[in-house]
Amino acid sequence: MADATTTPLPLSLVNRRGFLDLFYEPVSTNVHVKTAVHLHVLRVDGGNFALPDLYRELSNAALGYVLSRRNLQQLRVGDMSRTVEVVNKVQSQFRRPDPNAGEGGEVLLYALLEGHLGAPKVLSKMELKTAPNHYVNGADGVHLLSDADGTFQLIFGESKLYGDLKGEPRSSAPRAIRAAFKSIANVHENGFRFDTWLVESQLLKEVLDPEHLVMLERILLPAAAGESAVSKTNAFGILIGFEIDAQSIAFEDLTTPQIEEALRDAAGQMVQENIGLISSEIKDRALGGYPFHIYAVPFLKTTVRGVQRGVESVRVDMVNALRNDTGGEE
Repeated sequence: MADATTTPLPLSLVNRRGFLDLFYEPVSTNVHVKTAVHLHVLRVDGGNFALPDLYRELSNAALGYVLSRRNLQQLRVGDMSRTVEVVNKVQSQFRRPDPNAGEGGEVLLYALLEGHLGAPKVLSKMELKTAPNHYVNGADGVHLLSDADGTFQLIFGESKLYGDLKGEPRSSAPRAIRAAFKSIANVHENGFRFDTWLVESQLLKEVLDPEHLVMLERILLPAAAGESAVSKTNAFGILIGFEIDAQSIAFEDLTTPQIEEALRDAAGQMVQENIGLISSEIKDRALGGYPFHIYAVPFLKTTVRGVQRGVESVRVDMVNALRNDTGGEE
């Protein structure tokens, strides 16, 4: 993917390699010339995806997600005796978990956009919170991508993790896709004004070099002509979290490679089933002029001791891990 060193911002993801190693090699599908879906399947372990490892890496990534680069730099080179204080502050910024909790998905999208796409964040929205249980309106994240041709994309993020509706198998991915594009349409119809204003107002927290600040201002507010002309377009980054129904799979009759193949194949089939829906959402909402970077991540729907677990459980467990509360897989 893109080389983030060509942007005026460094990546803030603390352990990029460790995060990417959680997943098998991603499978990318082109929907349009500017739209691709990247399927990221977590490593399979014992008939399930390696969720505890994901929660651990997301907790590590939370430092770079919550803290602005200036505050992260102060932690790295400043008084190390304050490390525990800062970590506790980061953990306390996340809302208390509930079945509709979305902040875990937002951190996952952040890690994918920085880790896989190589697009550094340009806004630390969590530092704008006045209280942990408050939301900050607008996109779920804003990132900057440098293309190989020297142009830039300002990427507005949207994360949606949905489970199947009762009695409607295979409905999770379409639900997440429709919800994501509905939110994106609101950002588009608002002319990107709110999030762009937030980025411009918070730049001093993200840029450590004065020369890079000037460069970033030129990118965000480009001149159409002259020596300072910069080519910049708005774009979208989407996380689609969906369910694979594993309740009918007899894992005890399959070898480990067979289980891995079955789950990866099921995830791939779900993505292919919904390529047409993604295409129609882009066309119907008149969004075809924008690049889209869509990440699809599957989770299992299983029954554990009579209790069904799926995406809703994962959302709660993610936030429990980010808050360092008791939670996670049983």
